[in-house]
Amino acid sequence: MDSNTEKCRYCSSQSASSTSNVWIRCDACDAWYHAHCLGLDAKECDRIEQYHCPECTTSHGPSTYKANVRKSQRERVRLNYADLNNGKTADQEIWKRILNAHTFVKDPFKRYHGSQVTLELLRKTGMREPFVIESPDGLDMQMPSQSITVNDIADAIGHDHPVEVMDVATQSEVPNWTMGQWASYYNDQDKDRTRNVISLEISDTKLAESIVRPKIVRELDWIDHIWPSSLKPKEYPKVQLYCLMGIKDSYTDFHVDFGGSSVFYHVVKGSKVFYFIEPTTTNMRKYQKWSSSPDQSMTFFADEVKKCYAVHIKQGNTMIIPTGWIHAVYTPEDSLVIGGNFLHAMNISAQLQVYDIESATKVPAKFRFPFYKRMNWYAAHYYHDLLQGKFTSVLSKYELEGLISLAQWLKKDIQSGARKDIPHDISNPSALLSQLINMVESEMEKQHIPKRKRSSSIDSLGNTMDNHVKEEGDDLIQETTLPAKRRKSIGKDTS
Repeated sequence: MDSNTEKCRYCSSQSASSTSNVWIRCDACDAWYHAHCLGLDAKECDRIEQYHCPECTTSHGPSTYKANVRKSQRERVRLNYADLNNGKTADQEIWKRILNAHTFVKDPFKRYHGSQVTLELLRKTGMREPFVIESPDGLDMQMPSQSITVNDIADAIGHDHPVEVMDVATQSEVPNWTMGQWASYYNDQDKDRTRNVISLEISDTKLAESIVRPKIVRELDWIDHIWPSSLKPKEYPKVQLYCLMGIKDSYTDFHVDFGGSSVFYHVVKGSKVFYFIEPTTTNMRKYQKWSSSPDQSMTFFADEVKKCYAVHIKQGNTMIIPTGWIHAVYTPEDSLVIGGNFLHAMNISAQLQVYDIESATKVPAKFRFPFYKRMNWYAAHYYHDLLQGKFTSVLSKYELEGLISLAQWLKKDIQSGARKDIPHDISNPSALLSQLINMVESEMEKQHIPKRKRSSSIDSLGNTMDNHVKEEGDDLIQETTLPAKRRKSIGKDTS
């Protein structure tokens, strides 16, 4: 809600009421009201599924309530919606208190040594769950020294380099910061507010010269082995390398990485706590409902699901986050992280489905994975040539099943006449896709892989997870939309 333009229809005030700061919007006419003016309290508002104001009740029926609302065993720590929306909240420990009030589940995820994480392993498992690499030995990567400082980073990329800074309490961007200003803030012992840098892409900076991503990421990343080298470095998706700097008690709320991309995340200094929610059908629908709700700031999303896993990673650990996992991140101590996003062939279908949701909900281009459709066309061309024998590789069932989804998805561009993203060197895209499907199906027969029906977007995304369990009320949750303002990448999403 824009409090500068919206007024309570009952009292005509733009400000919070003297009794309550809680607002509610009519889902029929979009008018805003103070909850107190309607005789509603915050708890009642939280239970409402679709609110219809008194004027709209006659034409749209009464308000509806959420099905199977589960009450938390602990009293929830509530956010002040009006203050959050106006960026005014003064409670710098609000997220810490919310996290402490929730009981999280011990995570079941695998821990590996670097030498164990190979392409063969991921082709066997399908990379369906997050995992932690406790020892970097064997990852064949190079990261900055643990002695690096924020001043060193400012020197490497330039003190005038612009950075996007997030205010943690309000989860909103603080505009017009430079790297030099951030370094001064980071080193200040008397900080006025908790802030976070989570979207500093450093691929073309001096700092990047001292960094080599893990070998497994380089082997998977389509930008590395599919995007044409002739287009680099001027034109390519700049999402491969981020520097994330968070001070103690920084927090990033629940989100899904843009375009369904996966993430590598290496803690150079400090530590992090991840809160993961599995992208089952039910959880994804709940996430969409929560993230597109005007009352999102009043509800801690982990309270809405059955299980939320807490994963503690410390200095020297590396984490891989696969497609679709809903997650939030807390910073228990000043920390420095190097990470990056990547698309790959292990879970193509889910990647495409996240993109489709973003398109349907009109997520702005600045928060999308760059050159996404063109990247997928290059992928189709690459795997077409690979299956013709131009390259040597044995694809797993996960990759082969994903390629069927990819070809079917790209056919929509041809059918709709939207050809601007088809690379010029693909002279006959229809023939390429038909041949790709035929070759993939032939390879699946050789490997005795049964054909799978293509599901709807959300169902398919949920069912790609090995541990998918149908939850109560699954058929009661209406499919809604992802938020247009969700952040775009590891820089926006995962620190």
